[in-house]
Amino acid sequence: MKTTKKIISVILACILCLSIAATGVFASGYIGEAKAKEIAFEKAGISADKARFVNCEFDYDNGVAVYDVEFYYNKTEYSCDVNAKTGAIVNFEVDKSDTNAPVVDANYIGKAKAKRIAFKHAGVDASKATKVEVQFDFDNGVAVYEVDFHADKVDYDYEINALTGKIIRAEKEKDIEFSDFALIKWIMSIIEAIKSFFNK
Repeated sequence: MKTTKKIISVILACILCLSIAATGVFASGYIGEAKAKEIAFEKAGISADKARFVNCEFDYDNGVAVYDVEFYYNKTEYSCDVNAKTGAIVNFEVDKSDTNAPVVDANYIGKAKAKRIAFKHAGVDASKATKVEVQFDFDNGVAVYEVDFHADKVDYDYEINALTGKIIRAEKEKDIEFSDFALIKWIMSIIEAIKSFFNK
């Protein structure tokens, strides 16, 4: 029995080490968000202090790790995909708008009201909502609040007009329980098989 416990401990330790190693590999070798933004601003020909509503996200484009940098300046939306390892520009788009990027202190409904609108539409009590995130954004010339939260094993994703409070998009997705994954069940069956083998 002790031998079985030792083997299982070794297996779990190996999995942990591999996870830590993978995290280290992931973190190393990339230029970082700050450098990606710098490259995007230089491509657009503007200084960092002039860019508004800057957003930078790590993503994959056709299997290539990239930083997706988006920002606004002078009635123009810029989108720049920067290779996360080399710093090369993968894609660069410019979209001129009829309106300037919104000002944070304008007459918007506010994050609190945006949350209330989303909770009411979802039929969720605010006290039961977890992982609540509200972000102000600018989508195709429209100021919006993106409201995300979790309740009763369901993930909710809302986009709400920041001026009118109108719901632009409402999506929900039921969580998959950890124990439901076939991989977990497969690993557990292997562990049980190992136990049975050493208990003979």
